[in-house]
Amino acid sequence: MPLTSLVLAFALQTGPAMLPVADLLDCAREADATLVAVHRAGGFAPGIPENSLAGIRRAAELGAAFAEIDIRQTADGEYVLMHDATLDRTTTGEGDLNALTLTELRSLYLRDNGGRITVERIPTLMEALTLARESGIYLELDLKEMDPEQAARIVQGAGLAPYNLIIVYDVENAGPIQAISTEIGISLPFTDHYEVLNSELDFSGLISWVGRGVPNARTEAFLTGQTIETAMHDFPGEADGTIDYAFIDQMHVELLASDNPSEAVEAFGHYALYCRP
Repeated sequence: MPLTSLVLAFALQTGPAMLPVADLLDCAREADATLVAVHRAGGFAPGIPENSLAGIRRAAELGAAFAEIDIRQTADGEYVLMHDATLDRTTTGEGDLNALTLTELRSLYLRDNGGRITVERIPTLMEALTLARESGIYLELDLKEMDPEQAARIVQGAGLAPYNLIIVYDVENAGPIQAISTEIGISLPFTDHYEVLNSELDFSGLISWVGRGVPNARTEAFLTGQTIETAMHDFPGEADGTIDYAFIDQMHVELLASDNPSEAVEAFGHYALYCRP
């Protein structure tokens, strides 16, 4: 495996006490609390680029429970944080990310959402995993160019399985993750409830991604009966100011992906207020 940064994987991980992600989600459901996940780990303030170490650090300082990050692969097989397939929008470079090596990518600087050049560099997955644990924030891994099983092996090998959640879009990709570790959380859209029920998945640490808007009453009743939590977003509502945090809270949504985490955390509270080890 060509992950040079994997040399850090077996280092002793230190940081504040944290619940395993499955217990965190259970806690949110039982406390009727809504946790906040920072979409793309930032980009919500000048000088803080999306998918940056500064974004992860700031998300933790705000009191968000999760920072969601996007993972892509370099030309030499390393895994780095980047949403777009190309470098033009978020860095000082241009062209396809996967055409450059990690060393070449390290020469670039990240831009914030206003296009301003920052001092931040493109981080590796291992750097993000390490910083998140040190900062006391959980990660959601959105795998743009990475096999879910490979992601699970890296997280497990780093000793960080209980503090990370991997986003997948079908049952077939969830199974291999749990075969490596049932401690890793999984976000999965429940497009077919019976497919999930008939699978051999362990429901602990499983969260249902419903997309934009709160789940309907039937879906919510089904998920509650299976002790499965729900996650959603309302990015357009955040952008135009029409998002209704009180309504989301009343509908028993456990996780909100947010582009405006400072406002969302103010509405719902620091996650440690509800779910402390």
